[in-house]
Amino acid sequence: MLMNVYGYVRVSTRSQNYDEQVDQIKKYCKFKDHNLVFIYEDKASGKDTNRPGFQTMMSALESNIQSVEIVVAVKLDRIGRTLLDLINFSMWLKERKVNLVITQSNIDTTTSEGRMFFHNMGAFAEYERERIAERTSEGRGRFVANGGRLGRKSKPVNIDQARRMIAEGIPKAEVARRLKIDRSTLYKRLEE
Repeated sequence: MLMNVYGYVRVSTRSQNYDEQVDQIKKYCKFKDHNLVFIYEDKASGKDTNRPGFQTMMSALESNIQSVEIVVAVKLDRIGRTLLDLINFSMWLKERKVNLVITQSNIDTTTSEGRMFFHNMGAFAEYERERIAERTSEGRGRFVANGGRLGRKSKPVNIDQARRMIAEGIPKAEVARRLKIDRSTLYKRLEE
């Protein structure tokens, strides 16, 4: 069945080239009789997903004017380096009903086995999000139990000077401006 495909290739350094990855994506599309619409390219580290080609591809998939049904890459590490990035991208594609094919890992979400992979990735992502939330909450609790205070540190305010200016008839808004603080900060300190 003919499907529209975006390819994605990435190399880490300027001296490397995309040729081998591009060839593998073209061979895959030819073998499957898919329409290769465009191949997005990046010469950047895979440490984060903030890469120009990757972001452009995501924008194109957001509107999906070309009715792309599959994103093809050669290896998982071309998409991202961390498991969380890969899971998030997989789930993002799933929400848009776009499949993911990784040619060298035999990951193909157009198949029932591939969809099972998606579900497993989603379960791992949900588990990891819950664990992060639990660890954050536990850490916050320990911090407070040991005398820590959450939130920003209070900005030092010369409250005596503020009260003098107010007593002289200077409006509170002007007092806050002169002390270089927000009015809400001034009001809060006056109430303390």
